[in-house]
Amino acid sequence: MRTMIMMIALLFTLPVWAGAAFAEAIDKEGNCSTWTFFQKDKAGAGAAAAEAIKKLKEQAKEQSLGNVKFSSPASTGMDHGVYVVVFAAYEYKGEARWSHGFGFHKSSLKEAEKAAISNLKKKDKFWKPDYGYDLKESKNF
Repeated sequence: MRTMIMMIALLFTLPVWAGAAFAEAIDKEGNCSTWTFFQKDKAGAGAAAAEAIKKLKEQAKEQSLGNVKFSSPASTGMDHGVYVVVFAAYEYKGEARWSHGFGFHKSSLKEAEKAAISNLKKKDKFWKPDYGYDLKESKNF
């Protein structure tokens, strides 16, 4: 009986886990043409990233996006939290550019936004903070 109680207690104290990820399609000029979010229970961040890319490839076929590269620039092993997507559109050396940044946090919208800005800086070598950005989407997951 004691063993059974311990096993039940262990079962209820195991952490809930999941994976969540963004995938994006980048055109030949380096602009992010579209993106998607994917979450899966009982999967790690890497598995969620692979599924997000798969999902985006299916969407790209339907939308006839043409020659794009797919990547997963942000993923997490959190089972719940907040995500933020920021969008930047600017001109660099006479060319229009646009890019997205993706961020996660366990509870704070502001911290998820900071993570998204950091992600944008990391991914887009031409973007600078003085170009600005817009908060495109934020959600609890």
